Amino acid sequence: MSTDIPESHKMGDKFQLIHEVSPGTAGWTVKVVVAEKFSPRVAQRSPTKYQNLILMDSEGSTVQATLYGQNITAFQDELILGKTYLISNALVKEKNAEYKAKSGEMQWTISGRTRIRRVEENNSNLLISTYSFTDFEDLPK
Repeated sequence: MSTDIPESHKMGDKFQLIHEVSPGTAGWTVKVVVAEKFSPRVAQRSPTKYQNLILMDSEGSTVQATLYGQNITAFQDELILGKTYLISNALVKEKNAEYKAKSGEMQWTISGRTRIRRVEENNSNLLISTYSFTDFEDLPK
């Protein structure tokens, strides 16, 4: 749960986008907004607790990030819905074929080795721009 970001990624440096990070990518830092945060759950086939989040970058690309076990509690006051963070050193892997909608989808696992630093930015317009709302009056009856 370190907040240290590599020197090469501080102040004014370019950050990677979600789609630029894949298994084996080294030294990456992505600026993301917590777009969705689900309640912790217990896995179907094991007693392991997990919590999923959807993180979004400045282009609107998303990635599912997962916390397991004690990391759920360790990060409960971080990774707040709608807030912006610099994240690096998460474990990146291709999503299990059983749980993904399309090939090439990545999943990040956030652990005690993941570096997370909150950035004071208002990105609520990014979150709103990714959803298309319909007035109740316009819904089919």
